[in-house]
Amino acid sequence: MIVRSIVTDAPQGGVQIESRDMDYSSFPVILKPILTGICGTDRGIVNGALPFAYNPHGENRLILGHESLSMVISAEPNQYNIKAGDIVVPMVRRPGKCLNCLIGRSDNCSDGQKHEAGVTGLHGFMRDEFGDFPEYLVRVPGNRKDDIAVLTEPVKNVEKVFEVLDIISRRSIFTDSSGAYDGKRAVIIGTGSEGFLFALKSMDYGFSTGITNRHPLDSTKAKLVEDTGMGFYDYARAGIREENGIDLLIDTSGDPGTVLRFLGRMNNNGIVVLFGTNGKAQPAQVDGEILGSIVEKNLSIVGSVDGARIHYEGALQDIYQWKAHYGKAIETMITARLRPDDTGIFLKKPADEIKTVISWE
Repeated sequence: MIVRSIVTDAPQGGVQIESRDMDYSSFPVILKPILTGICGTDRGIVNGALPFAYNPHGENRLILGHESLSMVISAEPNQYNIKAGDIVVPMVRRPGKCLNCLIGRSDNCSDGQKHEAGVTGLHGFMRDEFGDFPEYLVRVPGNRKDDIAVLTEPVKNVEKVFEVLDIISRRSIFTDSSGAYDGKRAVIIGTGSEGFLFALKSMDYGFSTGITNRHPLDSTKAKLVEDTGMGFYDYARAGIREENGIDLLIDTSGDPGTVLRFLGRMNNNGIVVLFGTNGKAQPAQVDGEILGSIVEKNLSIVGSVDGARIHYEGALQDIYQWKAHYGKAIETMITARLRPDDTGIFLKKPADEIKTVISWE
């Protein structure tokens, strides 16, 4: 089958449209993408900034795309009851052979043999059709084709981070006397789509939540901040305005210098989650004072990546709860809807972008 695809040569980069002859005979499910999202990982691969990305074995191209909302075209009978016409989100990470992978937690892969669609050794979803297996498809409740369902993949990262928070926070009494997070302060570094999604989940938990970046917000992002009730400040102009300290810091920028700037404002027993990656970020020096502060304040610093089926399912629940609570504000997160041949969008992020999606219908 000849399939139009958006491809790169990982990890060197580049992007182009190719017509590829694909054999799907070994796949029990055939799908057509409805929407595919673009994120910093896609741009990092295209710009040659993510050395961990690589092509499938024996091939000189990688089909991009790890955020997808898709429709099942055909499906062989299966125990997961996936059938033609279903609206699904395909999972990105596929298991290796370690114990974590074998129990369905490939997000915690320990042998490095996992693969990630559109990122590491496995073709992604940015193509007219693709084949898959039913165990890696998460059904959208009510078979809804809402554009916001394409946010499931990035939101599953959020679900994973807050699972990590729940575990790490048990090392001390992290809540108030009633068991709530009222009075606790969360700061999210970065104002891309992932930053806003982390902020929404943080507010669900009850944190006083703000996002920050080193430049002002455009009108679309400023309106989203206003409509959802989160805070924002430009730390390059206003400085780090955390007089009462930070209890939860989540970084989506991947910039070590920025993270180090905020570490000094962490409260005792604070938790720092590193999520963003940026292979071209400038190095930053960690001195004895910073290390001493981490130790004396009993800080927890942890990295988090990907998520399991449980996180995809939780993501879909949260997305529709946010839509019910915030209304059209959530829909404004999708700031552009392009065609597959608009490949220039991979080379530079528009200033006003929250989430750009590619329509395959």
